[in-house]
Amino acid sequence: MTTIRAKQRAEQREKQLMYERLLKSPHPSKTKLGKAPSTTKGPFGSTFISSLAEPLPEWKITNEKSTFDKFIKRMEMTAYDSKGKATASWTMATRGTIDTVGDVAMTLPVYTDSKGEKYTILQEEARPIDLVRNGKDSRVLSFPAGIIGDEAKYSSESALDCAKREFTEETGMVAKNFESLSEPVKSTGKIKPIMSSPGLTDEATHFFYAEVEKLKPVSKAKTDGGITRGWWKVPLKNFQQWIREMETLGKPLTSQASTAIFKAILKGKIHI
Repeated sequence: MTTIRAKQRAEQREKQLMYERLLKSPHPSKTKLGKAPSTTKGPFGSTFISSLAEPLPEWKITNEKSTFDKFIKRMEMTAYDSKGKATASWTMATRGTIDTVGDVAMTLPVYTDSKGEKYTILQEEARPIDLVRNGKDSRVLSFPAGIIGDEAKYSSESALDCAKREFTEETGMVAKNFESLSEPVKSTGKIKPIMSSPGLTDEATHFFYAEVEKLKPVSKAKTDGGITRGWWKVPLKNFQQWIREMETLGKPLTSQASTAIFKAILKGKIHI
């Protein structure tokens, strides 16, 4: 048993080192949004800006058993009756620990140009499991987001702090007037984040709206080892048609991004 655990720890350490090497790669896994030489006109007045990330690696499922690492863990749950007898069990994927859950903060950004035209900005992402299942050209569309307190130096940050940090990290741009898209619970006054898939994971997301000051980046944008392939600037007046068109191209919104749009509409922050 000790030998097996030591092997598992060694394998996990190697995975973590590989991930850290990807994040530290100076170029092209990090590039300036405004410096990207490749821009492409998309449907319904949208524009795609390439991230200049490196060519995608080939992803494979090498071990279907759950392992423990910094970002995800397997958590066993057991139900007990009034006599203390175990009656059921469940396995969950957790972002944090039993006591500390690593929730997510996502921002729906809106930019208003000099003519009063409103745009939103989404990331086109190549997610490993999607590539394995659906091919190397598979993509999803999402808004800037990240895990709250995912590094030691951010351990005490709030959901709002995370939303601001991740937006700038992932786009290189600066936004202002951040506002939660959720209503606080009356009994506590606190925001309860929305769970992504309650039967599978405890991951939950805090949703925010923000106004982009300038499209020109002020810092380098992270692409998470090439996962972010670029950014879309989409006119809100054409947003519905654009979303439907992108689905026909095999580039659907993530469930989190869809929720962000729905909540922004409920709040009256966007009209589409």
